[in-house]
Amino acid sequence: MNENFAMIILLIALGYILKKLKFFKASDGNVLATLVLNVTLPSLVIVNLNGTNLDLSLGWLPILMLLYGVIAKVFIIWLFKKNYNNQVRGTVGMMAASVNIGLFAYPLVSKIWPETGLLYFGMIDIGTAIIMFGVTYFVGSYFNEAGDQFDFKKMGLKLITTVPLMTYMIMFILNIMSIKIPGKAIDFFDIISQANLPLSMILLGLFLNFKIEKAYLPIVIKYLLFHYGFGLFMGLLVYFFLPVDDPMIKTSLLLAWLLPVGVSVLSYAITFKYKTLPIIGMTTNISIVISIVILYLFQLFFV
Repeated sequence: MNENFAMIILLIALGYILKKLKFFKASDGNVLATLVLNVTLPSLVIVNLNGTNLDLSLGWLPILMLLYGVIAKVFIIWLFKKNYNNQVRGTVGMMAASVNIGLFAYPLVSKIWPETGLLYFGMIDIGTAIIMFGVTYFVGSYFNEAGDQFDFKKMGLKLITTVPLMTYMIMFILNIMSIKIPGKAIDFFDIISQANLPLSMILLGLFLNFKIEKAYLPIVIKYLLFHYGFGLFMGLLVYFFLPVDDPMIKTSLLLAWLLPVGVSVLSYAITFKYKTLPIIGMTTNISIVISIVILYLFQLFFV
């Protein structure tokens, strides 16, 4: 597993170097992200979940993910109530619990737990999608200065057009009905899925930017302390007190709450005309590095 993580670091570094050498532009990153999220990642989900046995206890995962998201957002907005304007409060509110499942978690957990990782994190992703496309969107709209309103129709459309999530739901239904995709079709999706890890990690490297703007650094540090401190606290509570027998449910929630900030937050900030894009960019990049270290140490000592 250590060799796998070394390869992952090298792939991220490759993406970063290719960007610095100007082999890739920002627009190329968008194309690559579209390919990963709509082609290679769904293929990986199909291959890993085909014929998987499902347990009703997995319902804890999206429920607790959604509950955690609401609590985390309310808490961080309250913490930033004094001395910060609505733009900053809206920014930290959008970032809280809006974690990166698709580009970050799926490729890594599929290597750490090849047989079960995608099943558990796929369930978590249901709660994460509602947080990202519903609660996060609402927070960004509420605190912005552009006067935009929360649009339930837009939220619903985003949910039903999210390809990885819909792929997971289809596989979930097929499993309930005891329907398996034929071997030849699985072989086809398996070939495509092999590209998911390298493309995802190279894409993370393209997104990385180590530019530090000192004026925003105190806010970034304060948010990161909350992001990982609160996530660790709540994760340990769940790990020791959640009344389920499956330890993987507890482990998945603990790690999910320590994942990096999702890159989609940046697109919301642009949509709602926030002036805090440097805060989101710095936080997202630093959180990617921190979460890689956390996952590496976890698999090194506990897997």
